[in-house]
Parts: sequence; structure tokens; C-alpha cells
Amino acid sequence: MNRLINKLKEIAKIYEVEKYDWPIPGDCPIKIPTSFSTSYERNIYLKDNYNLIMNNDQSLDSCYWIIQSWGGISSFKKNKRNNNRIEKFIAEIDRGKLTKDSFSCISSLSKVASFLDPERYVIYDSRVIYSLNWLLFNYTDELSFFHQPTGRSTNLAKYDMQTIFRLTKLGIEYRKHTVAYHDYCGLICNLAPLVFGEDSKPYKLEMLLFMIAPKWIVNNIEECVSINIDSIS
Repeated sequence: MNRLINKLKEIAKIYEVEKYDWPIPGDCPIKIPTSFSTSYERNIYLKDNYNLIMNNDQSLDSCYWIIQSWGGISSFKKNKRNNNRIEKFIAEIDRGKLTKDSFSCISSLSKVASFLDPERYVIYDSRVIYSLNWLLFNYTDELSFFHQPTGRSTNLAKYDMQTIFRLTKLGIEYRKHTVAYHDYCGLICNLAPLVFGEDSKPYKLEMLLFMIAPKWIVNNIEECVSINIDSIS
């Protein structure tokens, strides 16, 4: 993992995570002190304090605000089915295994986990997994990767990573839905203090991976990958 850690440190000097830009909607349920002026500072405050209202919210409105308003996933509507999904997911993360149904909504549900307990859980979304898989592939001996959720980035869509991995013929595998999220969180929790220093929160590394996906990762793929197609006689 040393090569991966060193590469992440190198990237972090170029893409300063303190420049993380993700606006917080005006209807935020908690008041963020005006002393936190940057997008990064405001999101850190939200990460560290939002669970105070989530822990006592039987209506699940605080979960839906994180998914829909902050996370921008308006398609995850509040209804009985999704209420059950959220409650079941929270129970599953405590048990350490997810059902297929929970993992099918992991981009939405992991946002809930990351605010409920930001010391243990991080957001599992398309951009972060895209970055992580590419870095694992290039800077470790890992052959077991993480399924990438469907995303909205046109830059990422240009280069399908599963296709690139298949063409290498290295026997790439993907972690099962039961353990993928917990494996991912464990990896990020272990790497964050090694990249950013002792006591660094795991969400700091998640933010960096999110930032670099459409820029550094895509550029690196363009520089590293070329395909020769043999003509068929």
C-alpha cells in the first residue's frame, strides 16, 4: 500500500481538499456558524454535527434531507418502501453485511451512514469509486475491486473502467454486495490518517477522491491507456 499512500499524498498537494466545493442548501436543518465561511469548512461542520438531529428523528426527514437536498438525489422519494430501506440499512451496517437491495441504493444510503457516524462510514458514490479503483489498480497488487454505482459525470462515462480492466485479462474481480461497503469504509478509514496525518477523519480522503475523478483520474487514464486493434484477415 505504500505506493498508493505516496501517490495520494502527491495528488493531495495538487488538489487541495480544502478547496472542496459542494454547496450546502439554504434549508439546512442545522445552523452553521458564520465563522465557517468556505464550502470545505461548512461541510466539515455539517459532517461533525448533523448526527445530533438524526439520532432523534423518528420521521427520517433528516435522512431524506441529506439524500435529496444536500446529496442532490431527488429520485429517492420519501415513501414507505424507502423508509423501510433506510431503517433496514442502518441495522445492516451495524451487523456488517448489506443485502442486495440496500447495495442497489448505496449512493443514497451511504450518505445517511456517513452523517450518522462520520468516524466509521463514508459516502460510496460513482466518482469516489471510480478514483479508488483506478488508484488501486495502478498502485497496488489488488485484483478485487468495488462495483461502481451509476453516475451522472459525462467525463467518467467516456472511459468505462470495467471495460479497461477486462481488456487487461488479469482476472479482475469485484467484491460481493454483502461486504463491499464495509470493506470500502475500512480501507478509507485506514488510509486517511496515513495520507493526511494522525487523527484525520475518513471523509477527508473521500472528498479528495471525489474531487479528482473527472480531472486527475480521467487525465491519467488518457495518458496511460492505449488500445491496438489487430485487423482480422
